[in-house]
Amino acid sequence: MSFYNYLIDYTLTETAPIVEPVTLEEAKNYCRVTTDADDDLITRMITEAREAIEKVAGLSLIPKTAVVYFKNTQGNFPLPYGPVKVVSEIYDIRSSEVVASANYLLVGNQYPSLVYPAYDILRATYTTGFDVVPNDLKIAILDQVNYSYENRGVDSFHYDYKGICEKAMRACQRHSRVSPIL
Repeated sequence: MSFYNYLIDYTLTETAPIVEPVTLEEAKNYCRVTTDADDDLITRMITEAREAIEKVAGLSLIPKTAVVYFKNTQGNFPLPYGPVKVVSEIYDIRSSEVVASANYLLVGNQYPSLVYPAYDILRATYTTGFDVVPNDLKIAILDQVNYSYENRGVDSFHYDYKGICEKAMRACQRHSRVSPIL
């Protein structure tokens, strides 16, 4: 039996309509592309770059619904994939009951931790995402799009282990809650 808190499983569902934080025009301007020939490719690269930035930084840049299964036996479990907007439900899997809002404590605003209940297996359902994406993360998306566009066709071993360029990685580390700030 383990007495540590940890993430068991999760699903992130994007809420429609999906509006990327970076427009095609911004990306084309940043990449200095003047033709329309690669518009579909660049549009796909914008989505790919945003998803990579989200994964590396542990954030949701666009609005999503998160369903997170976790173990909170020690209390203080940090809800992942912030910023958290609204917690809809905390559900105790073992007792098959919704935990009443008076019986749980979330501490923090954008990136709260569940202090109690310190139950074995819980499920949290909440909405997440930025209302306005921070400028450095928008630039990180643009940097990644530019890097991907300039290096299309190159084998993946030229990327770092997370699949994003070094400049975008530095922006992600500034927003990550588990990584040192660079």
